[in-house]
Order: sequence, then C-alpha cells, then structure tokens
Amino acid sequence: MKRLIGGLLTALLALTGRAEASACRMEQATVLPLHDDGGYLSVPVQINGQAASMIVDTGSQGSLMTPQGIATLHLPQDPDRHTVMQGPNGAPRLVPNIRITDLRLGHLSLGAGSMPVGSLPGSPMIHPPILGLLGADVLDGYDLEFDVSHQRLVFWKILPNSPDCQLAPSWKGEWSTVPARVIDGRMMVTFTLDGARGTALLDSGARSHIVSTDFAYRLGLTDELLALDPGGTTAGVDLHERRYHWHRFKRFSMGGTVWENPVLTVAPVHDQTDMLLGSDWFAKHDIWLSYATSQIFVR
Repeated sequence: MKRLIGGLLTALLALTGRAEASACRMEQATVLPLHDDGGYLSVPVQINGQAASMIVDTGSQGSLMTPQGIATLHLPQDPDRHTVMQGPNGAPRLVPNIRITDLRLGHLSLGAGSMPVGSLPGSPMIHPPILGLLGADVLDGYDLEFDVSHQRLVFWKILPNSPDCQLAPSWKGEWSTVPARVIDGRMMVTFTLDGARGTALLDSGARSHIVSTDFAYRLGLTDELLALDPGGTTAGVDLHERRYHWHRFKRFSMGGTVWENPVLTVAPVHDQTDMLLGSDWFAKHDIWLSYATSQIFVR
C-alpha cells in the first residue's frame, strides 16, 4: 500500500509539473527598429515625451545619459543619487545622476527613473540623435531577440517569471543553444581560443571582438609580438585612451560557433571576463538572449 501511494504521489507531482510548464508563455513586450551604423547598435526611444536614440549595450551594468542628452531634453539633476562608473581602463569615478520622468521603448513604458551622466567616445550622426545607452538595468528583465539583418530588436516577456519556464525561441529551422551565466545582469559564456578556455561577455556595445591583453599573455603572446601587429588607440565611456592590436589566432570556438584563423582585437579589458563578443557578432547571427533561462540561442 505504501508503494502504491508513493507511486500515485509521484505521478501527481509529474502531472502538476507538466501543467505548470504548459502554463508558461511568451509575450512580445515591444518591437523596436534596430539600427546598425558602423557597429553602433541603437534603437529609438521616448524620454519625457521627446524622441531620442540610445545604444543597446548588453555589456553595461547600467544605462547612461550623455551631457548632450541632458541639455537637449532639459533633464534635472537627481540630488539623491550618484553612481560609481568604471570604464574599460578600470578607473572608477563618481558621477552625478539625472532624473527621468518617463522612459518609453515603443509600446513599453518603463516609467520614471534615475540615470548616471557620462560621455560616449563616439556615435553616429543619426536622427533622432543618440543621447545615451541602455544597459542591463533596463534589458535584463526581458528576453531579447536581436535580428540585425532585418533591423528588429524584440523584447519578450516570459510569464510567469519562473526558472521552470524553459521556453525556446519561436524560430523555424535549426539553432544552437549555449548555456550562460548571468552576473550583474550581464551574460557570460565559455569559449576556447587556441586551446585555452576563457569567459566571454556578450557586449553589444562593443564594436568588435576584443580579447583581453591578460588572456593573450596566457596564450604566450608578449608585448613585443603584439607590437608587430597593426593597431591603434581607442577610448571607452571613461574617455581614457587604450592601445589595441589586431592579431590572427588559430581557432576560436563557442557553443556551435567555430572560427578558423580569426583576426581579433587584443586590448586591455578591466572586467571579470577574458573577451568581449561585440556588435559584429550580433550582426552576423540571429541572437536570442534568454535572461529568464540563462541561455543564448544562436541561428
């Protein structure tokens, strides 16, 4: 009798689990035009009823408003909040915040909030103008479907928001599923480069694939060898210049993606990651970032 009761209980639990899973669903929260201007991925937004554009930056923990945006939109300072901002060179600094009464992404209203002030090192001249960036504080509450080739960014809401809801994209055909870790709202994946394993940050705000200088040293590269490669200088949101080089590696693999003899940017990355997968990776694939299930789908 005990075995029969136990069997019935197990069956009931299994049925309950299937019922909960079947109740999971995906809803489109909003669909935004996604512009790719030389590696800058941006979307139109409404800030306090005024049109603007913002860069979509999955590699940034927080959103940001530029001084030009403050002046253009007449945004007041938030006296109650300041933000410690850290750029690619790892030097933290305290910056003021501004208040936003209403932030809208298409049909999606995010309401009021506070954003730190910071400059962008470069952005295309488009209309409406780029006045800031959207970071993980806005993005990680949704699943994001990047369809750069068709100029679409879809915000999906998984209901209910539960780890039991393991929903796949509504895509046709085949795709790869890559497990990820979500740390501070940012997605990390494991990769292998020339036989060494590392962690890559999915960073749509970076314009190229960037291998950290420290990771390059682990592969046996030296400053003298890197000096033989072409390169230049660039800057991040802290506006500090840093040196980069383009180096040809032997083999990169991540999930179902394999690149033979890739040329990747080598530069200092002061972050908890060995590599940045930038906007050019997003542009070459259909990418679905599932923050709800800690997975990445690549088609």
